Amino acid sequence: MKRIHYESWIAEVLLFFSTCETITVGPLVFTKLKESEVPQQVRNHECTHIRQWTETTMLTGLLLLVAVLACGVSAWWFLAVPLVYYLWYGMEYLVRLCILRDGKRAYRAISFEQEAYEHEMDADYNENANYFAWVKYLR
Repeated sequence: MKRIHYESWIAEVLLFFSTCETITVGPLVFTKLKESEVPQQVRNHECTHIRQWTETTMLTGLLLLVAVLACGVSAWWFLAVPLVYYLWYGMEYLVRLCILRDGKRAYRAISFEQEAYEHEMDADYNENANYFAWVKYLR
């Protein structure tokens, strides 16, 4: 199981204006709740986001490495690699918000969220999932 930080002040700060109680930041999960209060489905959901972030970050880093070696792109761009998942997430949310005109529906329509919600009841999903499974939810 990935590392979950319970009763986290980071969750309190990041989720101050939100009704959510748990958030994934990169490979870490922060929650306002005690360990005994976090249901397994929330753990599964957040671990799916960790896998998505890892896949996106590794692919972006690999593509950037090729660009650095082949085209002389500045290696400083590697500092942005961990943010690509969040840039994609935000852009997808904005596109879906423009189409659906409803923030809640736009959030649930994000490909990362669709995959996480669909498989949050399956404790073995992340071990058996295909790489980049969230891509199929883009349509």
